[in-house]
Amino acid sequence: MVGQLNYFWFGPLLVFILRFCLAYRSPDRRLVRRRLRDLIDTHPRRPLLICANHMTMIDSLLLTWLLFDLRTLMQRFSYFPWNVPELANFGKNFFLRGMCYIAKCVYLERQGSVASKRLVWEKISYLNRLGESLCVFPEGGRSRTGNLNRDAAMYGVGQLVQSNPRTLVLAVYLRGRAQKTYGFWPRWGDRIWVDWKQVDVTIAEGRKAQRDITMQIFDQLEVLERGYHAAWQ
Repeated sequence: MVGQLNYFWFGPLLVFILRFCLAYRSPDRRLVRRRLRDLIDTHPRRPLLICANHMTMIDSLLLTWLLFDLRTLMQRFSYFPWNVPELANFGKNFFLRGMCYIAKCVYLERQGSVASKRLVWEKISYLNRLGESLCVFPEGGRSRTGNLNRDAAMYGVGQLVQSNPRTLVLAVYLRGRAQKTYGFWPRWGDRIWVDWKQVDVTIAEGRKAQRDITMQIFDQLEVLERGYHAAWQ
């Protein structure tokens, strides 16, 4: 509720920073948004689970900007995705904590206890079952090689899908043209590639099924990654 009441100013502010201060461009932005709007209109009561590759500290902001226009999120704020930032990176001062609070974040402590991490996943799983959309990075952290790393897969992503079979699972590939490896943010003025595919996962119960679901998502991410290299390189 607090986020929705404040979106009229912080939504345009984020767009202004990304679009004009950092001068990012994305040539297929409108097409990507239109495809996603069509999917949402076809399944109006189903939340999204956005599973993306991870290369910069501001990937979640870029994803929200590139996938959704301001009008869509004004009208249907439940599609503004919840994120799981690292407390050590985004909880250092009052301003960052305030922005993360209204921008729908649940903090994760990477060096925290197993119980604290389990609580985070229970929270976002609960939100997803309520109809809220989520954005997660199946690799867990930023790619050190510049390419997807299946060995770093987090099987908790499969657990999220298991807990809410109604969710629409999207594999999203995001990358600046000048990016060779991980960093804090894309280079100033970079052209950002974004594309997505819906993942029709086969859902079953058990730990092995969680791994299988996560690998199905990685399969689609790798298809998108090959598409990026073919189109821009």
